Amino acid sequence: MLAAEFLASDDAEHLSDPSAASRCADHIIDYGCEQDFNRPLRVSPIKCETFLLDWLPRKVMLSEAEQEAMPHVLAAWVRFAARRTGLPEQGLKATLDAVWEAIGKFPEAYRDPTTFGLDRALLERLLPDGDLSALARRAFAFPYLQGTHNGIDLDRLDPADPADRRTLLEIDHDAGMDQEHLAWHEEIASRLWDGDPPQLWEAAQRLLDLGHDRHDVLHVLIEIVERIGGHPDELAAALDDIADIPDEF
Repeated sequence: MLAAEFLASDDAEHLSDPSAASRCADHIIDYGCEQDFNRPLRVSPIKCETFLLDWLPRKVMLSEAEQEAMPHVLAAWVRFAARRTGLPEQGLKATLDAVWEAIGKFPEAYRDPTTFGLDRALLERLLPDGDLSALARRAFAFPYLQGTHNGIDLDRLDPADPADRRTLLEIDHDAGMDQEHLAWHEEIASRLWDGDPPQLWEAAQRLLDLGHDRHDVLHVLIEIVERIGGHPDELAAALDDIADIPDEF
C-alpha cells in the first residue's frame, strides 16, 4: 500500500518506467523494514548512501531498467517521505544532496553479475528472490544447471523446485548412491539455498579456502548436520568450530 501511494504521488510522476519504479520502491521499503527497525519512511543522508552504495550491491540483483531507475526513484522517495514525516527543509536538502552525490558512485558500486559473463537466465534461476548475497552458496549447492545429461535438458530444471532439485542432485552425485544418503545431500542443498543456518556456508567457505574438494566439504557438512540433528544453536556452534577436515574423515 505504501509503494502504491508513493507511485501515485506527485513526487513519482516524473518516473518514466512505472514497472521498474515499482520494484525499486519495494527494495527501498524492504531496506527500511529490515535494516531500520520497520521505518521505511525515515530518510537521512547516511541511510540513503548506505542503501545505494552498500546494501543494494550486496543484496539485490537489479535488472538493467532497475539499475537505471533506482537513483531517481530514491530521490523521489526522499521527497515523498519528507512530506509524510514532516522532515524540515534543511534535512530534506541535506538528504537529497547525499543522494545525488551517491548517484555518481552507484555505477561503480553496483556491479551487475552479468558483466562478469554470467547468463541472466541462469542468475534468475538461482536468484528467483533477487537475493544477490545467495548467489555463491546456491551455485555451490547446484553447480550443474546448463547443458544436457543422459538426455535431460538441465537448462529447463528449476533448482527452487523440490522435484527438479532432486534430479539435479542425482546428476551431481553417483547414480548408485542410496536414497538415504541422497536425502542428506538434499538436506544440505536446501539449507545452503535458504542460508539456514548462515554458519553452514561460512564453514564451507573456510574448508574450500583451505583447498579441500567440494565433495569432501559436502560430506563434512552432512556429518555435522546428521550428528547434531534439530538443535539450531548446537548446529551453529558446531559449524563455527570447524577449522579443517579431520584426517580420519
